[in-house]
Amino acid sequence: MPPTLVVSGPVTLAEAPRWREALLMAVGEESPRVDLSASGPWDLAGLQLLIAAVRSGRGVRFTRVPGVVVAIAGRAGVAERLGEAIDDYVE
Repeated sequence: MPPTLVVSGPVTLAEAPRWREALLMAVGEESPRVDLSASGPWDLAGLQLLIAAVRSGRGVRFTRVPGVVVAIAGRAGVAERLGEAIDDYVE
């Protein structure tokens, strides 16, 4: 079974280095899963981390994605790119 990284708490510019390291470790595995249900608030720095994980080519999958992440991705014009890696959402 692929590893799951559970992201909890803020995913903003201030926390980006911590989450960057965690995501790098996760994408070091094949087809990692990232559970975002306990995450937030979010900003563009957090979104950039998710896009970088998708672009890693490791088949990352996002689960329990908060609606705010999808909204930020839409405003940034990358919703389609991110959406390809999303399995399900939470409100």
